[in-house]
Amino acid sequence: MEWIDDAGRVIETVPRVRMRAENLLHRSVAVIVTTSDGRLVVQRRSDEKDLFPGWWDIGAGGVITAGESPDDAARRELHEELGIDATPEFVTTGRHDDDHARELCHIYRVVHDGPFTPIDGEVVEVRSVDPDGFRHLTATTAFLPGSLALLLPHLPGFIAANVSPATCAAPEPTRLRWEAVQRVEFTIEPFVEADPGAHVTAPVEALRRSGIDVEVGPFGSGCTVPDRRIGDVVATITRIAVEHGATHINIDVEAVAEP
Repeated sequence: MEWIDDAGRVIETVPRVRMRAENLLHRSVAVIVTTSDGRLVVQRRSDEKDLFPGWWDIGAGGVITAGESPDDAARRELHEELGIDATPEFVTTGRHDDDHARELCHIYRVVHDGPFTPIDGEVVEVRSVDPDGFRHLTATTAFLPGSLALLLPHLPGFIAANVSPATCAAPEPTRLRWEAVQRVEFTIEPFVEADPGAHVTAPVEALRRSGIDVEVGPFGSGCTVPDRRIGDVVATITRIAVEHGATHINIDVEAVAEP
C-alpha cells in the first residue's frame, strides 16, 4: 500500500498491516452502485476483515494498491466485490479521517442491474434497497462511517436513520485483534521480462481472490500473511505455479513483529 502525505504524494510503500496499525493516510476508491430503477446496492463485509468486520458499506471499494491508478482500482473493486465488469464514472475526490482509517478517496458511480456475485470473499451479502429500505437498514445495523460521510452527499433521497452525514456518528467498531504475521517473499521461474506467464500470474491472482494483498515487483512478489493462513498461502503458490508449468519456486518466510 502507498502511504501518502496531505498533498497525495507517496511517502513510502508499506504492508497493509502497518497501514492499519499506524492508521497511515492512503488512497482508496469507492463506487456508488445504483440500479436502473434507482435502488442503492449495499454490501456486508466479511467477518474476516481487519477493520469493521461484518459492517455494511454503501460503496464497492477499497485501498488502491501500489502503482495502481484510481480508474483501474475502481474497476477491479467492482469486479472483486460485486462480480460485475463495468467502467464507472468519476465523481470527485474526498477526504475522511477518524481514529480507525485515514483516506483520500476517489469516488465513482455506475448504474448496473447485476447479477451481483461477490468473488474475492471480502463481501458476504449484497442487497439493493430503496430509500425506505436503506433508512430501515441503517437504523438496525452498523455502516462504515467513512462510507456514509463520503458517499451520502452524492445520493439525494437516501438518508441514513439516526446518522448525520456531516458528522457520521456511529457506534465503536469491532476490530479483529491484530495477529502475529509472516512476510512471504517468492519468486517463480522461468522468468521472462514483460511476459511473466500464467505460472507467475495465476498464483498471484489466486491469493488476491482469497483476500491476500500481493505486491508484485521486478524481482519477485511478496505478501504479509496472518500466522493462521501461512500454510494455505505457501500451498497455493506452490500448487498453482506447478500446475501452470513452473520449473523452480523459491519461497522465503520471515516472522514480522506483532503490531
